Amino acid sequence: MMIRTLPKVLVVDDDSAVRMFFKEALRPITAQVSEAEDAACALESIESGDFDVIVCDVWMPGASGLDLLSMAQKSRWDVGFILVTGGLQVETVISALRMQAQDFLVKPLVAEEVTRSVTRAFEHVVTLRQARAYRGSLETSIQRRTREIEVALSELESNYLMTLEALVAALDAREHEVSAHSHRVRAYTRFLARKAGYPPALLPSLEQGALLHDIGKIAVADAILLKPAKLTEEEWVEMRKHPIAGDEILKRVPFLRPASAVVRHHHEKYDGTGYPDGLKGPHIPLGARLFTISDTLDALTSDRSYRKAPGFEAARAEIERCSGKQFDPHIAGLFLKIPIATWKQIREEAVARTAEAK
Repeated sequence: MMIRTLPKVLVVDDDSAVRMFFKEALRPITAQVSEAEDAACALESIESGDFDVIVCDVWMPGASGLDLLSMAQKSRWDVGFILVTGGLQVETVISALRMQAQDFLVKPLVAEEVTRSVTRAFEHVVTLRQARAYRGSLETSIQRRTREIEVALSELESNYLMTLEALVAALDAREHEVSAHSHRVRAYTRFLARKAGYPPALLPSLEQGALLHDIGKIAVADAILLKPAKLTEEEWVEMRKHPIAGDEILKRVPFLRPASAVVRHHHEKYDGTGYPDGLKGPHIPLGARLFTISDTLDALTSDRSYRKAPGFEAARAEIERCSGKQFDPHIAGLFLKIPIATWKQIREEAVARTAEAK
């Protein structure tokens, strides 16, 4: 509603002389003064009018001024309300104040007091309307900015994901025999994590860690990484540096930093014989403990240039045999309860998604 500079006033009183007095007194400071002789007529006027201030006698035939004020409050009329009475009674004043009357005018009336009272009531109403308008504008602005930020974040996340996918594809392509390996272990890890009650809010970081677990291998020379023969002890020393290199890479990227723990510790073993830090048992981050089982599952169900894949049964047997040594026994137990058919389906879906993305 447009905020006026002069108020429209409704005067409600059963005495026509009083109504005439108000009309004359308020004419210089109002845009319009309307009359009603009782509460019923006032309601009709309010339905068809657009008032800023109601000036109402307390005692009238039928419904009283307090009754009309009560209706105004319950119906949330957007008006200032002034009561007029021949004598102030404490109970009446308390009731009116509880119902948020702006002022009382006591008969006999004085024109200057009437105009001041109506002006104050109108200013109060205008202030409230401006505050509501500002809140509405602010809420609209916040909602618009929120939508814009959500769209921007969604686009940013999409760009991040496409960048990660491209990077992982490049890493997998470098090791020719493990195409789609990173996507498969991500799918295995995600499924196993949910079974283990991994916090849902942390799942995206866990998936990123699983996807990028071998990113540190970009620092490993091709002569070592792609060597078809057994690595020498010196070459193994270089190869074992890749988790640290991956950790350092991810820590430089703020949104990937939470995933760095999986990258650094994915070669730790539950009995403390792993690398690079020789962590043991629960000191190994839970995400890394989940990942090591997924990594072993994929390694034993994927062909290599030097051997055929032993298969899912062999993977189950290996994980059961190494429970408590290489693997967290609780997580290994969860893994063993999941049917082989489920793992096969997860693998097939991961491979299919990877093929679609190419």
